[in-house]
Amino acid sequence: MTDARGRLRKNSAARGIDLSTTRADFCDIAGVDVDNVSEDDAIAAIERLVDAGGSHYAAVVNAAKIVAATKDEKLKRILLEADLVTADGMSVVWASRILSTPLKQRVTGIDLFERLVACSAALGWAVYFLGARDESVRGTVEHLTGRYPELLVAGHRNGFFEASESAEVASAIRDSSADLLFVALGSPAQEYWIAENVGPTGVRFALGVGGSFDHVSGLARRAPEWMRRSGLEWLYRLVREPRRLWRRYLIGNSVFLWLIIRQRFSARSQ
Repeated sequence: MTDARGRLRKNSAARGIDLSTTRADFCDIAGVDVDNVSEDDAIAAIERLVDAGGSHYAAVVNAAKIVAATKDEKLKRILLEADLVTADGMSVVWASRILSTPLKQRVTGIDLFERLVACSAALGWAVYFLGARDESVRGTVEHLTGRYPELLVAGHRNGFFEASESAEVASAIRDSSADLLFVALGSPAQEYWIAENVGPTGVRFALGVGGSFDHVSGLARRAPEWMRRSGLEWLYRLVREPRRLWRRYLIGNSVFLWLIIRQRFSARSQ
């Protein structure tokens, strides 16, 4: 276990948050600790974090983000210091099996997002939506409040602002009295922003949700359920956006596979 994650887990336990520190509870994927949780486990853990008070954040990782973290020390530190990290990509689950520390299941950012919105509506947590285009974030709010009339929306704004405006944005979120914050700025921008601003926003929990607002608002289509279950969502996205995604999936996934194979053989030699 890394020192960063160990310190965080120790601090969480001191606050009464039930996060185990045993080796079996996470898998080291190319230097990033991914928690061995089901979707239900993740939701339960987040509920405990929210109830404990203070400001917390979770992150989701796919192959591309893990490869990026091997080159970006800031991103890697943010992932190691997150209260919870889940496998957003099926490639991460497959890698855990290669490394003989299999994760329970894929727990995606969009699925966590939708489950947490449902929890917020049921438990009375106020939510704030930050990121994406105006039509996307507005459409997300309209869709979710239509689905959950009892949902408390503390506020929303698009993701087009300068770094110099971050303090102002964080202050507006604090003034909204939001409990949960969902940030759709893309990676690694959303991870950077959350790590630097989750405290000043005053929210109890924040999650980076990537392109989820586009999907929830109906501006983008998600892969069919059978492709998601089969781990082929990446192929669906590649076919739809080949120019933007070919490098990530064809080159990035090859680099990720090499990292996992190297890690596997390194573990064997030791």
